[in-house]
Amino acid sequence: MNAITSSDWWLYGQYPVFFVLGAAVSLINSIAGGGSTLSLPVMIFLGMPPTVANGTNRIGLIIGNLSSVYNLARHGYLNIRLFRQLLIPSLVGAIIGVCFLMQIGDKTFQAILAGVICLVVIMSRLRKDILGKPPKTPPENLTWKGAIGFTLVSVYGCIVQVGVGFVQIFSLTRYTGLDPIHVNALKNCLTTVFLVISTIMLAATGKVDWPIALIMSAGAWCGGYIGSSLQRKKGNKFIENFISVCSLLLAAYLIVDLIIH
Repeated sequence: MNAITSSDWWLYGQYPVFFVLGAAVSLINSIAGGGSTLSLPVMIFLGMPPTVANGTNRIGLIIGNLSSVYNLARHGYLNIRLFRQLLIPSLVGAIIGVCFLMQIGDKTFQAILAGVICLVVIMSRLRKDILGKPPKTPPENLTWKGAIGFTLVSVYGCIVQVGVGFVQIFSLTRYTGLDPIHVNALKNCLTTVFLVISTIMLAATGKVDWPIALIMSAGAWCGGYIGSSLQRKKGNKFIENFISVCSLLLAAYLIVDLIIH
């Protein structure tokens, strides 16, 4: 009988690691966003090429979003009318996103992203509404500002994805006036739209490690379900605080990484 080598141990031992990673990322994304800043560095550190890590990671994100949406929708938190209203801008943005490459340099983009996230957190926590008050009830029909805004969010999310949850939460809150748990249900549903389109492109070019993707997806389903259940039990204040903490940690990570590298 052949002895089991260290590489054999890792061949099988990596699967629980990726399962837990998928669960943790989807739990974070279900409530707030920024989970990919945890998963992508870990996947790259474990030896996965960055482009493959990006594609593989998105499979788990899709499954985690679907799990969260399913759990929230069956308890009545998903506004189907608003989802249908914003579906076309999200699809258009996703198609534009897969047709164009980012022209801005990685470092410049990272600095801008950190600044945008900090600004979003500050503005979302201010008692005074600098941009005007959110509507008391969601708009009956899609506005031109909403169409442009959510198309741009989808373009960014399709190309880069990291941090889009925070921008989308802020945009949906301003546009709909809904409370955090209803916004999260809508956010996770819309995010799935451009994730599916971008992931199809990445998968078609061989940028998905399917065995790892499936393991992470199993964990992601659990994480998304747990995250959505926490929201229902803990309430809107918990969601608001969770979003603020996660977004500031993401901004801090981006700034530190920018300085070090």
